[in-house]
This record gives sequence, structure tokens and C-alpha cells, in this order.
Amino acid sequence: MVPADFTELPADHALERQDRPGAFAPTYIHDQWYVAARLSELRRGRPRQLCICGQAIEFIRLEAGSVEARTANGGQSLPCEVSEDLVWVFLASADGADTLPIPVPVFGGPGGRIRFMEKVVLPAHQDDAVYGLLDPAHTPFVHRSPIWRGSGVLKEKTKSFEPDDMGFTMMPHAPVNSDIYNLIGGAITVRIYFRLPGLRAEYIQNSKHTVLGLTALTPVDAERTVLRQIFYWDTPILSLVRPFASLIARPFLEQDVNIMKLRSQNKGFGGKGMLVGDSDRQFLWYLQLKKAWAEAGGCPKTFSNPLEPATLRWRT
Repeated sequence: MVPADFTELPADHALERQDRPGAFAPTYIHDQWYVAARLSELRRGRPRQLCICGQAIEFIRLEAGSVEARTANGGQSLPCEVSEDLVWVFLASADGADTLPIPVPVFGGPGGRIRFMEKVVLPAHQDDAVYGLLDPAHTPFVHRSPIWRGSGVLKEKTKSFEPDDMGFTMMPHAPVNSDIYNLIGGAITVRIYFRLPGLRAEYIQNSKHTVLGLTALTPVDAERTVLRQIFYWDTPILSLVRPFASLIARPFLEQDVNIMKLRSQNKGFGGKGMLVGDSDRQFLWYLQLKKAWAEAGGCPKTFSNPLEPATLRWRT
């Protein structure tokens, strides 16, 4: 029986899905670190099998708090590290199996301990999941709630971006139309960083406190991607409302799941997507980064970020 969250699968399940006639050929981003689990999801001494990028991987939490990972079919060891309360696994390409992994991404979450996490499985390929993550104009049309949205009036947005490492950064700015920022208080600034393979870090800060909202995308197979919304904070007020956080986060993420279902249905009828103007520019940057990383063979020494500083405008 396949578990309800579809992330734990029999060893041959992902291979069956990809090898059957007419199956969608997956194009994963290799030679990168992927979030496999929250550390607390692994029990000491009890192996747990997960499917990541179409590959069955077994994780074992050791007594010292470290984690070992190996392929479930051949028992090959995989680089695996614990950082900021998350278990990361490095998936190399066939050509780069013997290369040293790049450093595990470190985002500097306050205290290095997860305060809250919610996850869903998007019925989408990794690229489609990234599109939903980077599309700033979809928010007022997909995410509807008086808790995290304002008046519903579309507002002009102008944001400056800079290339950064394996991605790009939306430079610090004041939030415009999300009332939930008011919980933190003070003069708030927001900075958003995106990097390969599908990691988006939103830093919400004032002079005293920092909230980090990390969104991590981890492909299960060619048709499903786990989205984890992870929060770190040092703000006492958020610790008080944490018991109610799922009432906000779960409906928000389920709205993303529903829109991905509709996109999938649209493809079944031969529908074609369109990339329009500045609001889709970030996704085009992702495609450029993905291509440049593949052309570099997953080697950071030969990888060159192809992006240039830019100012984008849209309404949301």
C-alpha cells in the first residue's frame, strides 16, 4: 500500500512509472542537495525509505544524531548531512558520481531549529512546481484569505534583483499587502533569495527579530514534487500563535495543490502555458540557471551564473 503522502514508496515504484510506455521522461537537476526530511521525522535505528528524483533511498538516523543514506536497490552510500534541523541528500548525475558534492546550503535560520513545518505533495513536475513558487502574480488569484491578504486590490510592484551564487536575490524592501507581517511589528524589511535546485528563502526582519520562511521543493518522481514550508524565528509572538499555524499554512498550501491539479488537467486537453512579461521573468531565470548548471556538468568551478541585475514590475 502506498502511504497517503506519496513520499514513501516501494523500491520499484518510481522505476515502473518512468519505464512504462508513454511515461514522461524526467529531467531532474543533479549534483545538488535536496531536502529529504525533517530530522525529527527519522527515528533512531529504524530505516525509512523515501523516493527522491525517482530513486528509492533508505535513510538511517544514528545515535549521534547524524544520518546515513544509501540507495535502496544497490546499497550505494550517498552523501547525507544534517543542517538547520533538516536532512539533506546529495544526488549526483551518473557522470558525476565520483565528484565531491558542493557544500550543503545554509540559510541562517534563527537558532538553527525549525519552529514550524508543513508539507504537501504537488501533482507536478519539478519545473512546474518551481513555476508556482516563483510566479508573484498568482497570489491574489490562488491564495484567498483575509488572514494573509489585504484588501484584494491589485497593487503595482517594483522589485530589484541581483544574481547570487546559484540563483538570485530580490533586494530588501518593505512589504506592501500582507497583514500577517504586522505580527512581528516594527519597521519590517523583506529579502527573498532563490537558488537551485528549488529553494526559496524569505527573510522577514526588523531591528530586533528575524523570521526565515524556507520553501524547499523535492521531486518524488516526474509527476510529483514535495513542497515543504519551513519556518525559523526568534520572535516570541510567533511562538504564542504556533499552535494555530496549521490553520493558516495548510489551506494556503492546499490552494497550490489545487491549482496544480487544474494545470495538469489543462495539459490533458492540449492546453499550452504562456510566459508573459516581468511577472514570469523569475521562472525564465530558473530555466537559464538550470541549463547553465547542466552545461557545467554540475561543477561549481565551471558554472557561471548567466543572470544580470534587473528591475521587474508587475501587479499583484
